[in-house]
Amino acid sequence: MTSRRWVATAALPIALVLPSAAAAQQVAYAATAVAELDSATRAAVVRELSRARERGLPVQPLVTKVREAQVKRAAPARIRVAVAALAARLDSARSALGLASNVAEIVAGADAIAAGADPVSLRAVRAASGTRDLSAPLGALAQLIASGVNTRRATQMIVELLRKDIGARELLAFGIDVETDVGAGVPAEESAVFRLRAIETQGIGTDRLTVTAPGGDPMTTNKPPTGGSGGTKRKP
Repeated sequence: MTSRRWVATAALPIALVLPSAAAAQQVAYAATAVAELDSATRAAVVRELSRARERGLPVQPLVTKVREAQVKRAAPARIRVAVAALAARLDSARSALGLASNVAEIVAGADAIAAGADPVSLRAVRAASGTRDLSAPLGALAQLIASGVNTRRATQMIVELLRKDIGARELLAFGIDVETDVGAGVPAEESAVFRLRAIETQGIGTDRLTVTAPGGDPMTTNKPPTGGSGGTKRKP
């Protein structure tokens, strides 16, 4: 069977695992994504898509993962493993955050798990957020952990800021700035604690804080003032 013929026939099983309303473009995208896979990998990917749909999990991140792997020319076995692992993270995130979680929250939760968070951390963030969207808090949590902050300590920091009603943009800036500090040589825990306390005690944005790397010169982040709510920065 040629790739062109597979694109046409692949839409049938994939259409069964994608929402019908907005399905047309997604089905075409998904069909194209799997068209170039070998038969074993195609079967594995379609199986994961079907399972995700049956469990009410977002399917698009799995298709995107296939596309990313293809761009990187990953081996078929690695694609199968990556898609299955992402599906498991999405499932764990939704279980921890609750059935009412939206797609962005589930994906952000999966990103946090990939960085090293656990279900306990996700549930703690959910409890502290109330009715607020979790995308930004979970994104900040993922960045803190990925930067080297201990998972439990990072969770405590995010929960602390949520309880003080810190906005989404400030939360994201917090995670980004700690990541930047670490890249400049500042220990992750030191940066996170300093920026957290400054936000709490001084009521200023992290863009105005100065952190000094061990043995280095003071450095100041250079970003526009933050405030209000904003979008979510997802880890790749």
